[in-house]
Amino acid sequence: MKLTATKVRLWPAASALIFAFSPAARAQIHPPGPISPPETAVPAPAPSPPPEAPPAVVMPPPPMPEPATPAPSVGPSAPAVAAPLITEPLAGFSDGTAFLRSPDNAFVLFPNGRLQVDGYFFKSDNTTPNPGFLLRRARLELGGWIDNLVFFSLAGDFAASAPAGAAPVAQSNLATTDDYVAIAPWNNLVILQVGQYDAPFTLENRTSDKYFDFMERSITVRAFGIPDNKETGAMLHGFNDPRNFYYSIGYFNGDGQNFRNADHNYDLMMRGWVAPVSFAGDGPLHDVTIGGSFWTGNRSSTLALANQTTQGGFAFLSFSQFNWMNGTMTTPVQFRQVGRMYAAAGELNAPIAHKFGARYELVWKHNPLSAESIATNGAGTILGGADLRGYSMYGQLWFWVLGDDRIIGDQQGLEPFPRYKKFGVKPPQQGVMLTTRLEYLSEELSLDSDAAALMLPSSAIGKTTVTSWELGVNYWRSKRFRATANYVLNHFGGDTPLIKGLKSKNEHEFLFRLGIAL
Repeated sequence: MKLTATKVRLWPAASALIFAFSPAARAQIHPPGPISPPETAVPAPAPSPPPEAPPAVVMPPPPMPEPATPAPSVGPSAPAVAAPLITEPLAGFSDGTAFLRSPDNAFVLFPNGRLQVDGYFFKSDNTTPNPGFLLRRARLELGGWIDNLVFFSLAGDFAASAPAGAAPVAQSNLATTDDYVAIAPWNNLVILQVGQYDAPFTLENRTSDKYFDFMERSITVRAFGIPDNKETGAMLHGFNDPRNFYYSIGYFNGDGQNFRNADHNYDLMMRGWVAPVSFAGDGPLHDVTIGGSFWTGNRSSTLALANQTTQGGFAFLSFSQFNWMNGTMTTPVQFRQVGRMYAAAGELNAPIAHKFGARYELVWKHNPLSAESIATNGAGTILGGADLRGYSMYGQLWFWVLGDDRIIGDQQGLEPFPRYKKFGVKPPQQGVMLTTRLEYLSEELSLDSDAAALMLPSSAIGKTTVTSWELGVNYWRSKRFRATANYVLNHFGGDTPLIKGLKSKNEHEFLFRLGIAL
């Protein structure tokens, strides 16, 4: 075989490359020198001047295996971005209000409660309640917002007890107080509130017991106007930000606190007011309001009215059961509500420059009743008809010797929901308030001819009048603590058997309270 000069010159290079990748090359090391061609090779011709070298032949590298997919990195592949700093605390106290919230304020909770420890002392020739101390209210409460749209309240009172007197329906949830859900799509302007809460009848009834000017609501409201205080139902209410007006209208069971509906009927309640001077802007008369309330509902086989008492608990009109001698048989009898009830109220509230002011409320009421014989299971059978009619009113004056009414906030019967505001701390304010109230009640329980013919020995039949004068002083250390002292002089009149049986027409009460409102 004859090799050309080009082939001869390429052979040593090819041989070296083959040998480099051969097993023998990896097993031993050859001394330096030319590699002998195979035995059949023709001797190379004499060297001649090399021609211009051809382009180098580059051998492609052997294929490499696919790299394994790397495991996920534990740390970030990019420089870490610092989380935004939280400049507002997620829990604490802001302006004296405890809160717990999510960073975006989608959930805001307001844990709170109230404790009221009272002292009662009496001076009268009549048989009065026992003097001493009382846990008037001891509540745990939780309120909160969900996405700034839904507000809720959960509350239970460890000082609550069952109402006195027989009832035709079983009572449930004795310890519940203000428990409701409210939807507020337009801030405070339109609120739908469903559950149990202070009913929208009269200004005082829509004022929280944490911020009464006296230890209890007036006889006009608490004893005569709406003794049940709370109702279960649905209410639409609201007010605008400048507080030029307020409105409320609702449907309720009509049977009071912690009762299911005792019949198939519902009560209609509404209340509203307007602040005429507020439309002119801020000023000392901005919060002066004029308003009214209306209430009606039909009753059938429902509850008896609550006994009417003074602020200290002295009963001057009783609707409890009494025994009636029917021939030789003794029958328990009670006056219960049957028929269409109507009530109306007017209010004038005149706080001036937050330092002093006056308030007046008038309530008129017509409540049809029936005298019913009471079975052992509480059910009643109507014996005859009756009517309770009357009116009551009070006038009040107050003056802040130290501080002003902005310490406690709502004085217009709004009971606004708490809202989280920008975190802030300020020293607790102090306030001393002096107040006096004069009220008058006149009502009469009259019998229809069928009930009158039975000669019922009820202590409530006839006319009852009460004139009450009260003097109060309140010391506030922020709106969370108050110390209260009240003096009350009650004068009773009328011709009911209960009033005629009193040893004295006057009764003095000395009342004290230490209260915490978180």
